[in-house]
Amino acid sequence: MIWASPIKIKSLPKGLELIMVVAHIPPDLERKLREERATINPAGEFKKITNMFVDLRGFSFMLQKHNAKKVLKLLDIYFRMIVAVVKQNDGIIDKFIGDGLLAVWGLPNNKKADVYNAIRAAIEIRIGMFRLIPELVSIGEVPLEIGIGIGTGDAVTGFVGPAQRKEYTLVGNCINRAARLQSLARDNRIYIDASTAREMRTFSYLLKASFKEKPYVLKDSRSYELEGLCEYSKEYQQMRKHPRLVVAKVGGVKNLSSNVRKPALVKSIGEGGIGIEIHNYEDFDLDIGDEVILDSSHLTLFNKESIQGYIVRKKELTGGGIYRIKTWDVGIKFLEISEEVRSRLLKIFVGNETLVQLVGT
Repeated sequence: MIWASPIKIKSLPKGLELIMVVAHIPPDLERKLREERATINPAGEFKKITNMFVDLRGFSFMLQKHNAKKVLKLLDIYFRMIVAVVKQNDGIIDKFIGDGLLAVWGLPNNKKADVYNAIRAAIEIRIGMFRLIPELVSIGEVPLEIGIGIGTGDAVTGFVGPAQRKEYTLVGNCINRAARLQSLARDNRIYIDASTAREMRTFSYLLKASFKEKPYVLKDSRSYELEGLCEYSKEYQQMRKHPRLVVAKVGGVKNLSSNVRKPALVKSIGEGGIGIEIHNYEDFDLDIGDEVILDSSHLTLFNKESIQGYIVRKKELTGGGIYRIKTWDVGIKFLEISEEVRSRLLKIFVGNETLVQLVGT
């Protein structure tokens, strides 16, 4: 589907004819142009942006397994979730690319919170992927994984193409870096470039990424894997006694009373405990006071195979949209936490004030 919209343009240099450009632009950008009363320079200009590539893994197998109607239905399930998350975090969808997409922050005007919003969107997409699992299983599908790459920097923005079909486009090294990082991301990982890391390292937990073969566009700079991000919530910020790190990684939780283990999403980590999400199972239950063991082998922050605690909170997640399967929000209080982990958390949480100033103003 093609969108064609007349847009306002800035005056061209003296001696050039002023024309009204009618070009193909993303509908999200068209909406933001109206909302921010902004213009596009038809001659092109540099803008600082943060961009995110998201791609589904295993899509080739899906194509071989299903007919066209089923493939499009499955893509629609994933894309509806991802698009909703991007928009909720003030981003725009620049384009769909087969089984992936490009989202952008900083257009038409950049904002202080662009990098945070992009990273938060990436983590919320991981949460969305977990929440989609029962819906996909219910229609006989194996859930797919994603890879996410994020880059920040200056990009050339403007129109390219013949007069009959000009399209708004973005060109820049930060876009190339994000695309390459996405291609390297497996198992729902989020890779970011050094420019993105510099703007968020004080309120996030990052791991240095190492690749067997580093693409040329990444050779002269470091790349990082995002493990967690300090959360800012206008609704709950004043109520919280301690900051928390949003993680969104899948592990397992075992109820020691029943000795049954089920997959769960480690959603957040605080100084006193962990927040998880778990889908509703007929043969598994968690009640207030139950002692549990949580698989933490996938969480570098803890550097141990498992963590023991007990349930202090359980409530059903509510909301409409595409999530139609019952899911529980569960709080687990640590039985004990090492001084090393406590020190790491406190170091990250020191940056929470920076985040509040950045996002909360």
